[in-house]
Amino acid sequence: MKYKLKELSRFFARSKFIKIIKFGYEPDIPERNILLGYMVYSVVGLLLLMLPFARKGEAGWLDNLFTAVSAISTTGLATVDIPSVYTLFGQGVILILVQLGALGYMTLSSYIIYRISHHVNSSTDNVVGASISIPYGMDLHDLVSNIIHFTLIFELIGFVSFYFALSDAGAPLPGWNALFLSVSSFCTAGFSPFSDSLCQFSDNFIVNLTVAVLSYAGAMGFIVITDLTYKLKRRRYVLTFTSKVILLITAIMTLGGTLILALSHTGAASLDWGHRILLSFFQTMSAMTTVGFNTMDLSTLAVGPILIFSLIMFVGASPSGTGGGVKCTSVSAAWGFVVSKLGLRKDVTFLGRAIPAYRIDTALSSIIVYGAMIFLACVVLSYSEPFKLSQILFEATSAIGTVGLSTGITPELSPVGKWMIIVMMYVGRVGVITFGSALLVRTKNKYAGPHKESDLAT
Repeated sequence: MKYKLKELSRFFARSKFIKIIKFGYEPDIPERNILLGYMVYSVVGLLLLMLPFARKGEAGWLDNLFTAVSAISTTGLATVDIPSVYTLFGQGVILILVQLGALGYMTLSSYIIYRISHHVNSSTDNVVGASISIPYGMDLHDLVSNIIHFTLIFELIGFVSFYFALSDAGAPLPGWNALFLSVSSFCTAGFSPFSDSLCQFSDNFIVNLTVAVLSYAGAMGFIVITDLTYKLKRRRYVLTFTSKVILLITAIMTLGGTLILALSHTGAASLDWGHRILLSFFQTMSAMTTVGFNTMDLSTLAVGPILIFSLIMFVGASPSGTGGGVKCTSVSAAWGFVVSKLGLRKDVTFLGRAIPAYRIDTALSSIIVYGAMIFLACVVLSYSEPFKLSQILFEATSAIGTVGLSTGITPELSPVGKWMIIVMMYVGRVGVITFGSALLVRTKNKYAGPHKESDLAT
């Protein structure tokens, strides 16, 4: 009997289940499957949020679509007040979309297939491989399993910490809000069960620390988490080049951003230095990890800090993580390219390691397309919205970087502005290179897996 059930589950996993989760679409280019997958997730989210018992306040279909896309892209921008408009069911829908969006298209379903049948066909691996950038030497199946396990572990730890912190602070529904914040933090989504994001907890060290730890863990990526786990288990294990680059750039951006913002004339200028440093660190961390929470009113920011935040959001998080942006590894590759050209050197290196041409091409393409998309959005929004250019730039960068920070203009966007931000969030979650490949590639390209020349994932 056991044998028959096992065989039945394997047959189901290999045939019907795969077709269902891939919506019956089997393209030769896996990027198109990713494009379609997130689109269907967004539509399903819209339909669920349109249900009468999902809402307790007024929200049109465009606002619900905006929320669904924001959730699946793990952005956190919202045109309505989430806790005031959506019931617990509606917030649950948002949380599920956030979780699916953070794990990546096909990641959760691939894990289920692996566990049931211990087999996945090549087309499924191609889609997962196209959606997760991994360095050479890491097994795709092991990485998928680690992604699921680490997600559950971190979110459980975050839930416990948030529960006690919120209970001590007297926050309502500490259990639900702790779960919501834990998932939203690790998935770097920025959705908050509180109307003021986390401003009421600006001086709560436990809440700030828990958000930071979960956000860094999610944003630095499962490559780094897996790598550090191997290092703890085996002392002689050498961290991959990707992990070293991610850890270095994360430290530089955190320290540099915190110092610059603390010295800038912001809304925190009148506070004592301890609270001021905490606010500056949290906002820098929030922009860099693209978690999108804020503990201060960002509408009070001067142009200088807005530009600094925009730059940090543009760079963003790390590959194979839950954050957005062009990724710090792409910036390191581009930096190596510029330095090599200025120094008239033939080889492109970073930290003494040669970077292969295809990694540089990907990095430069990503940076150029990101920049072009932000410019396009700024042009459209400057015509459709009455806001300052600095606010528009901040909003556009936050959207395509799937950050979720805003100077407060999101609820006031016109329908044209909302559509523009929806497109930016969608492209930011899919990835500009994936999005471009899905639209432009016409020939049959088979996914070749990680390149063997380098272990730098971009």
